[in-house]
Amino acid sequence: MYSLILKDINIKMKLERKKQQKSKMHKIHNFGTPESSKKFLGVFELSQSRKGQVQMTETIAVLFIFFILIVFGISLFYQYSKSSFQAQQEELLGKKAIEITLKTLFIPELMCTKGDAEAEDNCFDMMKVRHAVDVFGENNLTYFDTFSFSKISLSEIYPGNETYVLYDFPKNDWENTEKTFFIIAMKDEVKGEGQPYFGIGRLDIEVYS
Repeated sequence: MYSLILKDINIKMKLERKKQQKSKMHKIHNFGTPESSKKFLGVFELSQSRKGQVQMTETIAVLFIFFILIVFGISLFYQYSKSSFQAQQEELLGKKAIEITLKTLFIPELMCTKGDAEAEDNCFDMMKVRHAVDVFGENNLTYFDTFSFSKISLSEIYPGNETYVLYDFPKNDWENTEKTFFIIAMKDEVKGEGQPYFGIGRLDIEVYS
């Protein structure tokens, strides 16, 4: 009796194994069918499409950041070039103001002389200055090569307070100016009683650009 029961159990186990094998074979067989292939291809295409969208988004983001960096770099370069150009212009204007100041200090039409026409440094002859006010004013173009676009004035600071505008040729569309000054002796033969009369003056130079 026990042997019959064991045989019956073995037969059932074999049948169950055969069913499982048939089920596996059926699944494998169905995987190769057109419907299953279509499903697999659909999932694969969807995956590839999403992957392509992600790559496209990444590419656009990289290009956008690169474009921003280029614009930022150009802006920095422009600001640096502009400030560098302005600094260079200011430096040139300062040099020009000093140059015109030196020309004014040593121009024969204004300098003091002693003895045999020997020049005195840092001294203006007031007789020449009064005459130069009219001469320079009437001949601005003649002295333009020397003084360019500028204004030159002499102000007495001791003992009087007279002011003489020697040259005035402003630039119509000027953007910047550079001012310099120099303290100078003012020799006046007219005011002195047999001896030269000396005062102190301030020479102001304003250059336009």
